Amino acid sequence: MKTLVHQPHYPNNHENTAMSKISPYLAIQRGSATSSPRREAKRILLPSRKTDEGNQSILTEAAAEAMANGHIPNLEKICRELNATFHDGSREHSALQFIPILKQLSAFDAAETERFLSNPQTSYVLVQNDQLKVVLIHWPPGKFSSIHGHAQGGCVFKVLKGSVQEKRYTPDERQHELATSRFEEQAMAYIDDEMAYHAVGNPYDEPAISLHVYTPGR
Repeated sequence: MKTLVHQPHYPNNHENTAMSKISPYLAIQRGSATSSPRREAKRILLPSRKTDEGNQSILTEAAAEAMANGHIPNLEKICRELNATFHDGSREHSALQFIPILKQLSAFDAAETERFLSNPQTSYVLVQNDQLKVVLIHWPPGKFSSIHGHAQGGCVFKVLKGSVQEKRYTPDERQHELATSRFEEQAMAYIDDEMAYHAVGNPYDEPAISLHVYTPGR
């Protein structure tokens, strides 16, 4: 199947909405991605905690501990900003609303990256609540997810190191392969079940890191 290269492009909010309705494939990149024509973890509610400033932390207990110990980069500020996008009075939401926040997220520094890559745990749920789920993933070479979908609100992911491959499939029982894409550092993409199911992984020689943000859209 033919491989396409997606050049850097950040649509504005109007473009995001339009593209999500008419395109079978939506990629928003600051880096680059390559494309060619192919459910969610059980929710665990954790007790709330307080930050040093006295504000309630939205992080999961495991994420807060890992950040405090330096095992993963401190992404609490980004997580709080992502959560704040729900405070607009809207009844329905989409993962597209996270794009302006994720655009501000740059690559981690070398020390943070090395600590996370040397950590035997490769995936951390940073936030898990009724509106928002945020997951930080280290993709060692050869690691892949299963084929899965994302409900009405969809998912946006951003590559923070290396490259990941995404395969898209028809959102039905046949799961016919639609596209294969390569997303490089700083590249972003959006997907929901009306567009496709997908699987993400790292078939390349170097490790990769990505941040995935979801909302159920209600």
